[in-house]
Amino acid sequence: MAIRAGTALMLLCAALCVPARAASDYVFSNGFDPVSDAPPNRAEASRFLAQATFGASEADLDALVASGYRAWLDRQMQLPPRYALPHMRRAEGVSDPLHALPFWRFSEAWFVNVLGGDDQLRQRVAFALSEIFVVSERGNALGNDGLALGAYYDILLRNAFGNYRQLLEDVTLSPAMGRYLSMYRNRKPDPANNIQSDENYAREVMQLFSIGLVKLNRDGTPVLVGGETVPTYDGDVVRAFARVFTGWACHCGQGQQCPSDPFEQENFTCSTEHEMVPFEAYHDRGEKRLLDGAVLPAGRDARPELEAALDVLFNHPNVAPFIGRQLIQRLVTSNPSPTYVGRVAAAFENNGAGVRGDLGATIRAVLLDPEARSGHRTSPATFGKVREPLLRLTQMWRAFDVMWKDDELFPDDRDIQDIYNQAALLSPSVFNFFAPDHVPAGPLATASMVAPEMQVITANFAIHMTNDLAGRIYWGYRGGPMDEFDSRVRLIQLERWEQLIRPLPGEPEAPAGALDALVDRCNDLLLGGQMSTPLRQRLHQRLLAIPATDTLRRVQNVLYLITTSAEYAVQR
Repeated sequence: MAIRAGTALMLLCAALCVPARAASDYVFSNGFDPVSDAPPNRAEASRFLAQATFGASEADLDALVASGYRAWLDRQMQLPPRYALPHMRRAEGVSDPLHALPFWRFSEAWFVNVLGGDDQLRQRVAFALSEIFVVSERGNALGNDGLALGAYYDILLRNAFGNYRQLLEDVTLSPAMGRYLSMYRNRKPDPANNIQSDENYAREVMQLFSIGLVKLNRDGTPVLVGGETVPTYDGDVVRAFARVFTGWACHCGQGQQCPSDPFEQENFTCSTEHEMVPFEAYHDRGEKRLLDGAVLPAGRDARPELEAALDVLFNHPNVAPFIGRQLIQRLVTSNPSPTYVGRVAAAFENNGAGVRGDLGATIRAVLLDPEARSGHRTSPATFGKVREPLLRLTQMWRAFDVMWKDDELFPDDRDIQDIYNQAALLSPSVFNFFAPDHVPAGPLATASMVAPEMQVITANFAIHMTNDLAGRIYWGYRGGPMDEFDSRVRLIQLERWEQLIRPLPGEPEAPAGALDALVDRCNDLLLGGQMSTPLRQRLHQRLLAIPATDTLRRVQNVLYLITTSAEYAVQR
């Protein structure tokens, strides 16, 4: 079922400019008490899992209703990480840690893990972190380097529930980050040879990874002096941090012939799983004046100085609201209230045991906040977010029991960014696929609201995404054309859904209530129980226009109409 450009543009407008409805305009499931630990029904469980995972199955909904939110979070945080590099090496058939791996092996591992891994929360949080601490295959010297990128993503997985301070150091010393933002082989200033320390990482570690551009109150609102915002740093601070980040190069792999001075000669393969190591001859040992009067005295070696500088950033009051707000945006809602940001920032500052930077506690605060659990009802005009393109696909796949026959080769995943304008570790720049403060033209700008994901939504995307979903629904199902054509394609499974509406022997129509049950279950899985009356009516009209014996087409039409609807385009 292809879609024409004109129709696609109409769908695009409907999906992205849909006006907020009052709560009474939705067909909600039973009421919800945000204080309760247990979701009262499968619809509310679905809303939670849309925020915390790559999509829920019906079994996931039932398990969450039975266990409650906190027990689910406890269990998820205790699961061992499902890393990318082990899959990549196994698929490539190599054990040598320095053996080169193509980037598409990382993409393959990413899909296998996010679709099939039990550690859904960790995978989802790591993906959110990858859009804050950005490294990209499109960047400096990382083209088609799956080894470096897989190792970097594993850092995010390992630290997803750890401490932000450790994450910041691991990211800083990652060879992938070192190459991407040119801290790698960064030298101390040498005026005689016209060498200046590279300022790239120094600038981005502040602007994007820690404190942002302006000073913030704990609730994420800007500090104002005389009605004006206050910058967090200036050019002198950037230059001072640039001098901190000097003297680091790759670690030489075991068994290699390593040069004594990699800054002058580097003819070995970097060990991407080992952090960069210091070479003191190239480190600036002078005094450095950093943020808000912090001074690093002269004469320090590279590592203790780097650790002291990262401590300065870690303890800055901006970090809690700056990072907390972005985690809320990536998981829950684009326009969180200041009180929501403030509560999450408080959890970052103190996890209840006096520990600052506990990302596990921060994620709990993001997902269990009353605004996260009931904002769709209490603030329907401002709550929610446009679904990221990849999440539209993964949620549909997981809801309908995606399966595949070979873990180790998926050609249709390699170029996913060409269809969805997005792929893990493939952003066009360090500023991610979209900026957290992106404001599209139109009503949202008038309302002073942001919609970050809309920065990647284009007319071509609307056409490609809609046609791709159609192909996966009408062709890419178990027993369908693509199943017969290519054993490496991911397939959804629709048989049990057909069984739900299959007419009894001798009967002309599905059993009484069966069509309603099909719509209700899809509503729970894909829309969190928030389907509007107009969409429900449209689905029923379409179902009744299809012969009752054609159960497959009935199920496919319901799935297609929901996943390409305006209501599915927005996560509430």
